[in-house]
Amino acid sequence: GYNAYFQDLFASPRRSRISPHLKWEGWFAKLGDIGTLGGKVPTGVTAGVLRLLRYGSRAQLEALAELAGKEEGFDDAGLTLEARKRLQRVLEKAHKAGKVTEEDVLDGVHQLGEAHMWFEESTEDEMLDCFERAKEEFVRLLGEDSAKAVNAAYKVAWQTLRVDERITEFRRLWEMA
Repeated sequence: GYNAYFQDLFASPRRSRISPHLKWEGWFAKLGDIGTLGGKVPTGVTAGVLRLLRYGSRAQLEALAELAGKEEGFDDAGLTLEARKRLQRVLEKAHKAGKVTEEDVLDGVHQLGEAHMWFEESTEDEMLDCFERAKEEFVRLLGEDSAKAVNAAYKVAWQTLRVDERITEFRRLWEMA
């Protein structure tokens, strides 16, 4: 099962009007019991999260990134970024072994760019590197008019162009979408 303390930390009814069990049940199930070592020795949530960042599976890292992210409510930009960085390394390694598709890797690159965008201490270069790689590779893999390529192009345009150029690019992207 999953760690009740960690569940309460993220999904306490005091923090959410929606039933935490229903809203985040799947994510907690994927995390596993992170508050103990082998289900027996209490380690605390911090040690469990650090262990996930170091040794977590793809499913665990995805769950951690989603729970810590802005959309799910915990809104910890630093933890989200670290989970996305580690997840990206896992995806790249799995791709080399033929276990995930190139599209999965590029989805991870795009999500990593978004994590950089929301983390104030990230540099613009780190964020843009991710979005530009996602844009170029999605165009190559899926075509310029694919939804994923258009989305990545939108993120690049938003960050790099002057207002008048941005409007022109947004119109072009709108016509393709």
